[in-house]
Amino acid sequence: MASNALPDKRDRLFALGDDMCDGAHTHEVAIGLKQNTEAVVRPALEAARAAESTFGACQVLRKTANAAHNAADNSAKVFITNAKKRLSKFFGDAYSTEWGAAGWPNNSTAMPSTQAERFSLINSLKLYFTANPAHESVDMEVTAALATTLHTTISNARTALDQKVTESGQAKAARDAAETNLRKRLRGMITELETLLSAEDPLWHAFGLSRPADEETPEAPSFTTATPGAAGIVHVDWDDALRADHYRVWIMIVGTDNDFRAVETVTDSDATLAGLPSGSTVKIQVTSVNGAGESGAGPIAQIIVP
Repeated sequence: MASNALPDKRDRLFALGDDMCDGAHTHEVAIGLKQNTEAVVRPALEAARAAESTFGACQVLRKTANAAHNAADNSAKVFITNAKKRLSKFFGDAYSTEWGAAGWPNNSTAMPSTQAERFSLINSLKLYFTANPAHESVDMEVTAALATTLHTTISNARTALDQKVTESGQAKAARDAAETNLRKRLRGMITELETLLSAEDPLWHAFGLSRPADEETPEAPSFTTATPGAAGIVHVDWDDALRADHYRVWIMIVGTDNDFRAVETVTDSDATLAGLPSGSTVKIQVTSVNGAGESGAGPIAQIIVP
């Protein structure tokens, strides 16, 4: 018996939410839907979509801020390398108390291994070259002024990244809360429909749902099409099947394979098959899969591979 479990994937959840809201728009009055109506569920759907979009935008901004921070840190590495070359003329190559006084950590003249240590060293070098201008070199781009500018740039980049990390975390929390609310509303509508519709009523399908009397395993796709792409490539398309969580694409190369063999597993209702032998005739079929099992195969499409 079909349970109408809500999809785990967010995009599929939103698609189901659209179907359920559309079904409610058309049928809620006739069947007596009172609690989880379109007016209640659709705002929850729109809020969840908006929260997902906001989180995505925050992730992009976080990535941009992280790139800016890494660029500033790379500049710090260059400055530290040049500063080491300059100061080795005064301190020698081996670590000494002079190197420590200039700011090198861990009793070593090696490049500090963390961004935080490099940031701290830039600040130390700013102070060192301010106090020891004779050790600066404009030609080697090792001056207190450059260290000051670099330190400010890194500091600003760190602050911006911390802010974007915070905003991203807040957006994720808001997205998760909106998704939880949407799931509650959709589950509420399904529960209410269970009191209003019989297990065999075809109106379940108008809400994008399975009839409780339906088999748990998914239906097979009702059509399969294959179109040529570039050399050795075929594009396959089929219809969304009821209760399908994902699909398996099967092929049989005529004259080579004795039977169909699975070559792709996808969540969307299309796939691109590459690496097929050009000029061969290929038969293609698709099965639907969910947690309860796998459907029979859909119709066979046949194509000559370009």
